[in-house]
Amino acid sequence: MAACVGSLLLGAAGCTAPSTPTPTSNPPTVAPIFASDEEALAAATEAYTNYVETADLIITEGGIDPERIVQYTSGDLAETEMQSYRSLQQQGLHGTGKSAYSNFAVQAFTPDAPDGEGILTAYVCSDVSGTDIVDAEGRSTLAAERHPRTPFLIVFDLNSEGNRLLVSAANVWDGAGVC
Repeated sequence: MAACVGSLLLGAAGCTAPSTPTPTSNPPTVAPIFASDEEALAAATEAYTNYVETADLIITEGGIDPERIVQYTSGDLAETEMQSYRSLQQQGLHGTGKSAYSNFAVQAFTPDAPDGEGILTAYVCSDVSGTDIVDAEGRSTLAAERHPRTPFLIVFDLNSEGNRLLVSAANVWDGAGVC
């Protein structure tokens, strides 16, 4: 009999009027970081240009105030760059000329990259043929056989505000067709 009463109660529960559904909020839609591939390319080009120009300036000034590079870099690259600039300063060296680059092309764009890390990668041909590292007397300290043009795969992260790209890695690219 108890089983019958239990079945009747369960059956009756299924026949009651449906409760008013509780409103649920839809997850907020996140606007895409870039409206188009062209916008992503423009942002990456701007970020890389800022990085190169700031690096050139710090090198030309003999490594003084290396922290300036942090606003254009993220991760380990920022610390690696600052160590290089401090080394220049400690050795009394400075740069001359300006770097250039060409063939900047997006390799991959991953708008949903976790925490914005590696959101965009790009190929670039770095050209340092117009630069030198010299000592206090103006003598070059670079090897005569250095390669003036080097292909790189550049990795970009989003800054913490999610509105600007930062250079997080610059890896020499072994593939063909960049330089």
